[in-house]
Amino acid sequence: MVSETIHLLHTNDIHSHLGNWPRLLRFLNTKQAKYSESYTFDIGDAIDRLHPLTDATMGQGNVELMNAAHYTAVTIGNNEGLVLSHEAMNHLYDQANFDVLLANLKELPNKNQPKWANEYKILTTKHGTKIGVFALTAPYQLTYPSLGWQPYSVDNTIDRLLPKLRAESDIVVLLSHLGLPTDQHIGEKYDIDVVIGAHTHHLLAHGKMVNGTLLAAAGRYGEHAGDITLTVSNNHQIIKKTAVTTPTYEMAEEDGDYHLIRGWLQTGKKLLESHKVAKIPRDITSDEQTYDALRALKKYFDVPAAMVSTGMFVDNLPYGELTQYELLESMPHAINPMLMTLTGAEIVELLNEITSQQQWLSTLDMKGSGFRGKTFGYLRFDGVDRQRNGEILYQGHQIELTGRYQIATLDHYKWVPFFPVIQSAPIQIKLNILLRELMAKYYQDKYSRQLGDFYEKR
Repeated sequence: MVSETIHLLHTNDIHSHLGNWPRLLRFLNTKQAKYSESYTFDIGDAIDRLHPLTDATMGQGNVELMNAAHYTAVTIGNNEGLVLSHEAMNHLYDQANFDVLLANLKELPNKNQPKWANEYKILTTKHGTKIGVFALTAPYQLTYPSLGWQPYSVDNTIDRLLPKLRAESDIVVLLSHLGLPTDQHIGEKYDIDVVIGAHTHHLLAHGKMVNGTLLAAAGRYGEHAGDITLTVSNNHQIIKKTAVTTPTYEMAEEDGDYHLIRGWLQTGKKLLESHKVAKIPRDITSDEQTYDALRALKKYFDVPAAMVSTGMFVDNLPYGELTQYELLESMPHAINPMLMTLTGAEIVELLNEITSQQQWLSTLDMKGSGFRGKTFGYLRFDGVDRQRNGEILYQGHQIELTGRYQIATLDHYKWVPFFPVIQSAPIQIKLNILLRELMAKYYQDKYSRQLGDFYEKR
């Protein structure tokens, strides 16, 4: 009764951790050569602008590396869709030798399917089994529209597409950059054979069955690769489905791996160093960068107050030629400027929230929500002051509890769970510029002006 065995190889959430890529690539290529019927997928967040090569090439360097893995199809995660500009996203896959699938993100203003992606793909095996593959990414309603993309809900998209896929294929596979809780919901609700997951960096070492749907996922950072086995009858029905993951540390290294990894790093570094920002007259410490950022945010939004945490700045900026590489090293985050509007009473609440947590947050090791630093650090303000008598001043004037006040800050504080008052506040996020890009403009303006003043005095 058995007609064929189909393998679905998969990776996810590599996040530009290219140190694992040589071994991962050999593993995929070896399995592809071994299996008579296999397809290979990446489930998004392959790129992360913390790596110099990714930052310098806007992810196209990653796509060039991915071409060697012979992916059948990939989808995007938030690190592709939200960290790249609309234009960069439109050109990310220009040189890709694989398909991009994405069903729940359309291009504004006309809500067209993006030119770089298809909603789904029908694969036909050597024995005639048809596999319908579609993909969904986390639909960030608050942020995608400002970059020119319109996200659609998971359930509505599945309701629209699944009947069509079921009519056209024997097996349905979802590439899901949605996270494990959503994958479990999909398994419980929908007749989908396999959901290959990502986004929440979960590892399902041997898969997980949910109401007949096999969930699979390979963790994060290229630390594992996944291999799903489908045993299919001669009438194209699944008899058995299993999943397994292989840790990258079990994959053989080769002598040239180190030179490849270092070469990618050096290539990105040289490209970024070729972009000069300013000439700075002395080292700028990480603590000083915090206060520079407060001034830069105030100027950017043209408001009298700003808030930033010291942990945003990882390294000193060295004396001399300041390039995009030094800014990346100090600010490797995918974090954007944000303007929030608080009432006076909410400012009081925010300061109380900060005070009650500050010692803990100052040394808190953390990652996520765009943060690529080490510790959260101390929160600093410019334009908001709490006096010894308890009075709170905004731009030197005592706040009114019912008044409304604007504070320039970073979107990171919207997503972390430490400040409920920010999570519910009206906000405006500028996704078209990262923190380090904002600081590049600030230092360029500041030091070119100072240099001009110097020559005028001479």
